[in-house]
Amino acid sequence: MATVREIAKLAGVSASTVSRVLNSAISVSPSTRAKVLSAKEELENQTSRSFPKREYSVGIIMPSGPATNLIEHPSLFTIITSFIERLTVHGVKNTTLVYDENKICPDDLFATQFDGYMIIGTSEEQENILLPELAKRSIPHLLVNRYANNEHLICLNYDDEHASTSVVEYLISLGHRKIAFIGGNKNYQNTKRRLSGYQLALRKAGIAERIDYILFGEYSEAFGYQSGEAIISMKERPTAAYFASDPLAIGCMRYLSEHGLSLPKDLAIIGFGDIEACKYVSPKLSTVAQPSRDTGIAAAGTLLQMIETPTITQNQVLLKTKLIIRESSGGPII
Repeated sequence: MATVREIAKLAGVSASTVSRVLNSAISVSPSTRAKVLSAKEELENQTSRSFPKREYSVGIIMPSGPATNLIEHPSLFTIITSFIERLTVHGVKNTTLVYDENKICPDDLFATQFDGYMIIGTSEEQENILLPELAKRSIPHLLVNRYANNEHLICLNYDDEHASTSVVEYLISLGHRKIAFIGGNKNYQNTKRRLSGYQLALRKAGIAERIDYILFGEYSEAFGYQSGEAIISMKERPTAAYFASDPLAIGCMRYLSEHGLSLPKDLAIIGFGDIEACKYVSPKLSTVAQPSRDTGIAAAGTLLQMIETPTITQNQVLLKTKLIIRESSGGPII
């Protein structure tokens, strides 16, 4: 099934026009409607030819935390659901495999062999165990939002470092010099890359990095709430904070609001992810938009290509992000 964006690009129209056609809206001219439907049919025929009719099965490897609580990881949830949707279109079976290094060894995890694997939400330590096992078995595997130099492995990453540098440079342009970084698990590669971008922006601006302004925990609203308490308690409170995920930012916003602080006057905040809730919290959350749905679709197509063409070697794909400015990041400091 072709996506709205794919159809729009081929037909030379906007995504909203494609949506109106697919929803049978009457406000589209017959010629435009015909062009959109023709593009849709062409893309679906291409897809059908791309993946020969053979039964495949794919394993989705996730660590026990995110696998059991995807509500706390909305971007992860979107990637996985769009990945599964695309597999289903091609008749590919899929199974989620929960990896807990304290309970399950790699031999247990790979007792039933699949044609390919997508690995998502793992820590660097977990990847150091899983990736050599998959390479040893010569099974195609795909790492999402991570990077590893490994044969027969493709990595789909967001350009976290560049995105984070852009966030902090924007806050600096508003006049902020006391900027905190709130990250999730410090052993996750994306946490490290987002921290690196934050540090790079400070160095470029000649601002000294402060260890007390850098906090790590879990990617959850609960830890974001705790970070709000930590920020309020700081002797020299930051004027702005960059959160490595939207749930972290939203949790902090809730704490600050409950304790009488006004955003962005008392603290300018920017998150990462652009989950749906960003538009409905008050104030609306400035954030880095990442194409989660497109990532899942790209991951499915890429993994199927790897299964069909086992000679594909390691490659890193960087997906673009965009800084979305809303109300929470505030104006210049007077």
